[in-house]
Formats: sequence, C-alpha cells, structure tokens
Amino acid sequence: MEAAQLSALSLWLGLNILLTLVLAVNVTRNRFKAMGDSGDPDTLQKAVRAHGNNIEYVPFILLGLGLLAMTGASAQTLNILGGTLFAARVLHAYGIQQAKVPNPIGVVGNVTTWLVMLCVAAKLIMAGM
Repeated sequence: MEAAQLSALSLWLGLNILLTLVLAVNVTRNRFKAMGDSGDPDTLQKAVRAHGNNIEYVPFILLGLGLLAMTGASAQTLNILGGTLFAARVLHAYGIQQAKVPNPIGVVGNVTTWLVMLCVAAKLIMAGM
C-alpha cells in the first residue's frame, strides 16, 4: 500500500470513527435527559436510530475500502468513496433526527450510502476476478 492510499484510508477511517463517537455521545446525552423531566423519549429513539444505522453500514464499507487499498485502488478512488460515505452518513444522521419522517435529507444520505456500498462491493468483486 502506498503512502497516498494509506493517508486516504486513514482520513476516512478517522472521520467515520469520530462521527460514530459523536453519535454515541448524543445517545448518552439524550439518555441522561430522559432520566430527568427534560427528556423526550422520541428524541432519544431518534438518536439511538442514528447511531445504530451508522454502526450497521460504516464498518463493512470501511473494511471494503481497506481491502480496495490493499488491492491497489488509487488514493483518488479511496477519497471519492470515503468522502462520499462520510458526507452521506452525516446527512443521514442529521435527517433521521429531524421531526419530519421520512426526512428528505436523511433519505438522500441513506441512498447515497447504499450507492457507495454498491460501488465498493462491485470494485471488490472485480478485484477478486
């Protein structure tokens, strides 16, 4: 793996780990609020869903990005896929926590995540042939 590939992979792994941490802290914050009188169970449920949805998708896609890097994918490819994934997950996390359900921003984030997942899967399959 070249330095540029490693740098790209490190950037998107780090940012997605940070996003997961922010979403986890948001769940904890809302749980503490729910223990008191100021908490809203619906807000807590949305925070849990945002974190859980992130955990469902991101690890597998990041694993796929790592394997793509090992099979020679360019740093540019890793940056495009990693950046798109990160932006999609931020949009989804924001959208899923809004009052309007389904929220168009969350839907765009989720569909974009699926597209990144499809691209990573296709590139891995092609690399394995």
